[in-house]
Amino acid sequence: MTAAAAETRVNKTATVNKTVTANKTVTKKRPIRDGLGFFGTFLGKPGSVGAVLPSTRYLSRALVGRLELKPGELIVEYGPGTGPVTAVIREHLPPGAKYLGIELEPRFHRILTQRYPEYPFHLGSAGDVVKILRERGLPRPARIISGLPFASLPPAVQDEVIQGIVDSLLPGGDFRTFQYVHAYGMRAAKRFRQLMAQRFSNFERIGPVIRNVPPAFVLRYWGVK
Repeated sequence: MTAAAAETRVNKTATVNKTVTANKTVTKKRPIRDGLGFFGTFLGKPGSVGAVLPSTRYLSRALVGRLELKPGELIVEYGPGTGPVTAVIREHLPPGAKYLGIELEPRFHRILTQRYPEYPFHLGSAGDVVKILRERGLPRPARIISGLPFASLPPAVQDEVIQGIVDSLLPGGDFRTFQYVHAYGMRAAKRFRQLMAQRFSNFERIGPVIRNVPPAFVLRYWGVK
């Protein structure tokens, strides 16, 4: 091997190593940036975010569960935030199944559209889900997954979102959300569960997911009354 060829090979190797290192750095820094963004939004609008940090992968997996959707069936995600649950959905979404995210915060909506360009994200309220689905020509969802802070939502907003779930969910479909362990006994959290019990025949509590910060229960409802 000539000296020029050896130098070229070394330069290529160095470039590859720098690229790999840079990619690893970006991957490591993303959760930190997301956490800082979540914390800033929490300080400014605690009622709209309701969490200091994004959901961990452990909670995201428990929340998504098994995705046994048929081609053409839809999953809707309320309040994707920076997309930790969306990432798990993308890993397990069956071929031909559809996804829609509904995000109220413009900053998070911009992040989502850049991070997941293959998925549609609606900027607006989950309480308008029936109208949103109709305008987009989408079917009733077989599953709704929610990251909304029900424990900190005003009663009127809770009522609106719950009614939207009942009106839009496909017969046989289910709704999944989570509540933090420390907030499980709060008045608003209890109110939400009582209202859901009135509208759904079946309920399952999963967890707590200890490896989330803070720990949380996953709540699953199905069988609209």
